[in-house]
Amino acid sequence: MEMIRLQIQILIFLAIGLLFGKKKWISRASADQLNGLVMNLILPCSIFHAFQTKLTPEILNSTFSILVLAILLQVIFIVVSGWIWKFVSDKSERTNLEYGTVSNNAGTLGMVIGQAAFGQEGVLYTSIYAIPLRIVMWSYGVALYNRDHVVRLKDLVIKVVTHPCMIAIFLGIITLVLQSLGYELPTLITQTVSSLGGCNTVLIMIIIGVILSEIPVRDLFDKNVILYTVLRLIVIPCLVLGGLMLFHIGGMPLKICVLESAMPAPVTMAMLSQKYGVNAPFSGKMIFLSTAASTITLPLWTLILNAF
Repeated sequence: MEMIRLQIQILIFLAIGLLFGKKKWISRASADQLNGLVMNLILPCSIFHAFQTKLTPEILNSTFSILVLAILLQVIFIVVSGWIWKFVSDKSERTNLEYGTVSNNAGTLGMVIGQAAFGQEGVLYTSIYAIPLRIVMWSYGVALYNRDHVVRLKDLVIKVVTHPCMIAIFLGIITLVLQSLGYELPTLITQTVSSLGGCNTVLIMIIIGVILSEIPVRDLFDKNVILYTVLRLIVIPCLVLGGLMLFHIGGMPLKICVLESAMPAPVTMAMLSQKYGVNAPFSGKMIFLSTAASTITLPLWTLILNAF
């Protein structure tokens, strides 16, 4: 019931964004500014707060396993995305489809869903899972949108390492170790960070709603978008689940990897496609349809995984 309630809330937030966008109460420019606020402050605070716990052997073992599995999955996704969308003739659509295959919304929505499914530890584990995902999003992903431009490796490395979300992870790991040694952060800091991080889901879904408000309803159900949604929400997590079971990997590593691989299209796609002029409306359709469909698939995946 908690997962269903959460998904209904997410749809309500999305609907609010659609309404405000249609009424022009929030302009696209304002939505872009809000997006900057989320990516540079709200989301990093949510990530940092997830590390406010004590390190135990169980947590250490699970986080390491999840990190290794997440790295392997990202490598596989990159290889697969390179050929699976070759049949798409439109170059801009293919770029968005490839990006949406190598990455998803595990870094933002995934944390919220992880918490609903597995409690506060779920946020910690999804943050760890998101480390290689974020690296790929801001390196390989940026390179995808810059196919016609030369992108220096040094610039990509700097962009990844200095991204606020990555800095939040680094600081979170440090505080995690310190707390395990008995050093606690002042309550004022933890409460402030928690309050800021709590705005994460609301703002993200409202921003997506504003972006989608510019897209006619009749254009949402594109054939390639439907195909992507099925792949992203059903096929990929099924393959991940089958692969992990084949190698006898279970427990929290299996649950987190499968659930996070079942997340809808990444909201960063809207940012990158708009910034580099790569068919932003098409990326918006991918985000909308996959996010809407995930309100059905994610609760189902949670029920399946809780049976393990």
